[in-house]
Amino acid sequence: METTTGNKTTRTALIIVSVLLVIGLAASCTLGALALSRIDSQAAKITELSSTLASAIGSNSDTVTQEDDVTVGGQYMIRSTLPISDAYKSGDTSALDEKQLETLNMASKVLDEIITEDMTPYDKEKAVYDWMCANLAHEGGVTVVIPTAPEYSAEPYGVLKYGAAVCVGFATTFRLFMQMMDIDCMVVHNSYHSWNLVNLDGDWYHTDIYSDVGRGNYANFNMTDEMCSSGHNWDTNFFPAANGLTYCYAYRSAQELTDIYTLPAAVREVLDADSVRNLYFIMDADKHTQQVVSALLGSTDSAFMTYAEQNGREMWMEYNMQAVNGKVLLSINITDYSDVSEEPTEELTEDEYARIGEAVTGAFGDVYSEYDSGETGVLEDMPEATPMPIPVEAV
Repeated sequence: METTTGNKTTRTALIIVSVLLVIGLAASCTLGALALSRIDSQAAKITELSSTLASAIGSNSDTVTQEDDVTVGGQYMIRSTLPISDAYKSGDTSALDEKQLETLNMASKVLDEIITEDMTPYDKEKAVYDWMCANLAHEGGVTVVIPTAPEYSAEPYGVLKYGAAVCVGFATTFRLFMQMMDIDCMVVHNSYHSWNLVNLDGDWYHTDIYSDVGRGNYANFNMTDEMCSSGHNWDTNFFPAANGLTYCYAYRSAQELTDIYTLPAAVREVLDADSVRNLYFIMDADKHTQQVVSALLGSTDSAFMTYAEQNGREMWMEYNMQAVNGKVLLSINITDYSDVSEEPTEELTEDEYARIGEAVTGAFGDVYSEYDSGETGVLEDMPEATPMPIPVEAV
């Protein structure tokens, strides 16, 4: 009897601790959205903690043996995109409703801009990946984000119309593009995350747009099961195995690395070049060697940031290590934000300020009349509003 009670207590404590850790990391990730290159390590921890929590609670969402009509994160439904892609290929849109038709038009416009007839299926897939990473953004903080409107952030209609998505939105939108181009594609899921499997020349590959959006560093593009398993878990009995390396961009681009202590010089070479680029290496590395590489790149990152500051450049460096066929694939992503120009903010006119003042005083003049200066019609020196807490969905 004492053993049973102890097990229940341990299980309850595990759930509470996991929830608190997930919420804490989620809040940290949300606040860190302005520094995208720092999210990867936190996202990996969130994935691990979420998986632990799901196991502790006893959720069986990870083993739902179907692709569509599955809810991720308790509210984001994976819905079929076949009606839209079928209409695109047949040219018959009579069965589409208004929202589906608008989705088709938006998706078609994108493909018209980025796809050419001479492209291979891989070229087309990469073009879609590049476009989505460059033009879309996260709806919110972490894997499953602060709830907003699921139909906007989890379906291609909202993703293409408003340019932001949760993981389900990225996965279903990517699948829609693939289906429109007759490339076999699936949405993979567990209880808290979703991504894609795409078939190229008979081999399946994992692609997680959500994890690469904003950077486009190919760290989660066309991965094998082995590579993907370091940060994802899914029902391997239902979804097809991904073992191909032919179209793994990072693996194809990797150079053999025999001396890990040459890495700082390789990074410096990129900094001194006319344009920055990503670095990919394949190496033999046991766990201790990987620790050395992590320490080496950590020190390099400190020097990297000092270099950027001294040269008036805004730059970030991040790295990722994945197991591939008994070796380690090292990806180093270097991003230069120095030349990214922000769109100018248009100042409000005096007339707009006056109308704002009129609207506010008209509605709240009886409450805050003592704060109205009487000159501009704008309420001045009003007490600061108490900020509302931001709810974070921890799954």
